[in-house]
Amino acid sequence: MKKYYLFLFFFYAIITMCSMVFVILDSLGLDFFSLMTDWWILRKFLFSMSLLTCSLLILLVLLWVLVDDSIKRDLNQNLRRILNNQPISLETETEVDRNLQRLSNKVNRLTTNLQNTENAYILNSQEIVKQERKRIARDLHDTVSQELFASAMMISGLSQSLSQLSHEQLQLQLRAVEDVISSAQNDLRIMLLHLRPTELEGRTLSEGLDMILRELTDKSNIEVVYRKEVSKLPKVIEDNLFRIAQEFISNTLKHAQASRLEVYLIQTETEAQLKMVDNGRGFDMNAVRELSYGLTNIQERVDDLAGTMKFLSSPGNGVSMDVRLPIVKGQRNGEH
Repeated sequence: MKKYYLFLFFFYAIITMCSMVFVILDSLGLDFFSLMTDWWILRKFLFSMSLLTCSLLILLVLLWVLVDDSIKRDLNQNLRRILNNQPISLETETEVDRNLQRLSNKVNRLTTNLQNTENAYILNSQEIVKQERKRIARDLHDTVSQELFASAMMISGLSQSLSQLSHEQLQLQLRAVEDVISSAQNDLRIMLLHLRPTELEGRTLSEGLDMILRELTDKSNIEVVYRKEVSKLPKVIEDNLFRIAQEFISNTLKHAQASRLEVYLIQTETEAQLKMVDNGRGFDMNAVRELSYGLTNIQERVDDLAGTMKFLSSPGNGVSMDVRLPIVKGQRNGEH
């Protein structure tokens, strides 16, 4: 409480006590001299003062409780209206009321911004899903569908000229059909590998990379080279490096047309390094890049962990990515 209010409180108390003394003395027809000389009268005076003081205190307490309850009710009602994003009603212009009004305005702005953000996120998500569906349909048409159509046409041609073909020619034609169907099957496996997300699910980063690289080798014609020198990393670093590796592999499958992928996972005392290189067609980093969405995801993960990323590519020379994430002192034993 401010000193000014304390001074007013004591000043009011002194005036009230003086007024009470004067009223009692006047009502009893007494003066200060008779009080000092007559013990019985002094006792009556003190008893009357005590009763009157207690009554006034009780009255003040009751008034304070009523006023405080009323203030709390109004405050609670306004807070409830703020939480429900409703306008508040203020009857006074106190500092508390002004703060409530500012709080109400801020909550309204936050709610509006949140709704706009959510709507934009939903629209953006819907657009991403729509574009991804178009891309999958285009990839299926350009690869698997075309290859299956070609194999169907080849088989149809064989069936019509079967009697005119020698045994060697028939074997040659059937082998060509087999190659086309095998290529379609391989393309379909690659698409499924790209579409199916994988989690670490209790594995270490090294074990998770072993799994997805082994699956990549089994379901594609890409040669994989994997080198690792890593112990136990903090969980947050493992999760993000795993996602970064998935993003790079996904882009290699979709765009690179690579035949070789190199993965290096190195851990030192102060940092974790993930280096990935493919020998695909690469791209011009100064031009508009079709990998920009994936690169943005990778860059955001690296930035979130205060790491660095070097990305090199040029047309015909593949892609190289070098990610380094710092390991702080409290994380070296695998702490989260």
